[in-house]
Amino acid sequence: MVSLYAFGLPSEKFCVIGIDSGAFDYGSVDLTFADKQWPGWYARMPGALVIQAVEQLSHRVSRTPHDLKVHLHRIIASHYSRQPESLYGALLDLFIVLDKKGFLLRQRLFNKFSVSLQEFQLTALKQTLVLGAAKLESLPHSRCSRFSKGVVGSTHLVIKTGEPSQHQFSVLDEARDLIDSGLIEDARMILEQALIQQPDDEHVSRELLELYKCTKNTYAFVAIYAQLNDHSLALASEWDVLAETLLENVGADG
Repeated sequence: MVSLYAFGLPSEKFCVIGIDSGAFDYGSVDLTFADKQWPGWYARMPGALVIQAVEQLSHRVSRTPHDLKVHLHRIIASHYSRQPESLYGALLDLFIVLDKKGFLLRQRLFNKFSVSLQEFQLTALKQTLVLGAAKLESLPHSRCSRFSKGVVGSTHLVIKTGEPSQHQFSVLDEARDLIDSGLIEDARMILEQALIQQPDDEHVSRELLELYKCTKNTYAFVAIYAQLNDHSLALASEWDVLAETLLENVGADG
């Protein structure tokens, strides 16, 4: 019997459903047409998929270098691939494209992923963070970078920046970076997944509530509200009030 599978990502987990007991081959999954809104870009993918994801996203970055969302997806996938060279190339390309723009975003990404990089890579990114990529004459070569000039070597300029913050890069930091970059839907999905995993997190709950109040995305709100209804949801009374308000507005519009 031929196996028929549905492949998706409900909440934070991958799900494979088949009509028989045949083994599922992740290598047969094609991510070429995966939409940018797919939550799977933010999740830990099976090994057979993450390498394909990095390749697909690297190609997309080459075609649309100013699409921050694609850069972020590629950085996250490279991190989960556990390939430091791929991660460095993805970060370096974003830093090159942004140059001196988006300092807070670049700083937080640097702090978050610095533990996964080698010392010479950290030095290069730190100097790029401060001066902007256009000011540097040379950077450590990365075969995974799409935009570096391919100059082998390291800059001799030493910049004293102090040690980066050692605090943990939180979900709230990541969501706020996305919001600041105009990636509202990506921020919403990250916050929703975080709240599904930890419904009693008051800070995430409040941030998500404020996002729904601003965007008035009733359909997304109703979906997550129903999913968390049987959990010990932080700020439950505020969720109830917002539910009434949004549903009243839907009724009035109808």
